[in-house]
Amino acid sequence: MTALLSLKKISGAAGFAVAGLLAANPALAQSTASIDSAVATASQWVALADSNQADRMWSLSSPTMQKSTSKEDWQKYLAAVKTELGALTSRRWEQIAHATNPPDLPPGEYLNIAFVSRFANAPTVEKVSLVQAGDKWIPVGYIITKFVPPAPAAAAPK
Repeated sequence: MTALLSLKKISGAAGFAVAGLLAANPALAQSTASIDSAVATASQWVALADSNQADRMWSLSSPTMQKSTSKEDWQKYLAAVKTELGALTSRRWEQIAHATNPPDLPPGEYLNIAFVSRFANAPTVEKVSLVQAGDKWIPVGYIITKFVPPAPAAAAPK
């Protein structure tokens, strides 16, 4: 089961929709503190990438991530991303997606925290995947994708 929570959509009448989503999905409605903790964990983790601390990111990640990606490959991935994108100029969290027992991962509660970020060379979407371990959220993955705005629609022929 996957549920989405979007920062942009939490206002006015949409707030009632989010409340309904939380009521219908008790795992997502754990507590505001739990969601706040997940966003804080994801924010701290991407800040480590910004400050070239790939080793620390890898050591704080889940055993699942450590088994699937060597420390050396993680360092190379982050170095390549930083070289291509340049320095971070802005970042804000945009969306949270919740999943229970997703395929190809150990059973558990997962959150994907999406950030809309701007780097010197491109706008991006960064996604940090977290797994719940007791009362903590532990990073299990990180994907950064360049945001390519849609091409302007061609003018209709007259």
